[in-house]
Amino acid sequence: MSAKPIGWPHSPAAAAAKKHARIMTVPYTKAGKCGNTVWQRNRYGQISYPYFIPANPRTPAQLQIRASFGSVSARWRTLTEAQRISWCIAGKTKKTRRRLGRCWPLPGFNYFVKINVALAHRGQAQTDLPPVDSPQAGTDVPSLSRTLLLQAQQLPTKSPHAPPESAGRSPPPGG
Repeated sequence: MSAKPIGWPHSPAAAAAKKHARIMTVPYTKAGKCGNTVWQRNRYGQISYPYFIPANPRTPAQLQIRASFGSVSARWRTLTEAQRISWCIAGKTKKTRRRLGRCWPLPGFNYFVKINVALAHRGQAQTDLPPVDSPQAGTDVPSLSRTLLLQAQQLPTKSPHAPPESAGRSPPPGG
């Protein structure tokens, strides 16, 4: 006896089951955790692996960066409303890294943390206002070529270590 139901390939119930099974067999866009399995998509296609809790070595460098994040986050809460607004405006001009083909403007808090954690990591003083290279909304931003031209004009034309000019013929006076 056959294990297939009567009228198997032609019944409406079989067609619906077949259609449903075809959709569920290849989860090309599944991402995230489902039970004890993590699904993600990389450049080679869909992959899955067992969920695990990563190791936390708590190295001194790791602890220092985490402390910097904590202190910078606490400083955000001490800023005035005008300072926060300036960070939010400046953050709108910066974009996040591309993820899934898209990038978004940085929120003010994230831009504040990005700048000040980097400063704290280098041992420099943190800032309450966005950097000058962050244009406020509605201001004119000079083009890169104009900026480079202005910087090139400020460079010295002669090197202090250049050999002295030769004492060759000089042009006649007045001529």
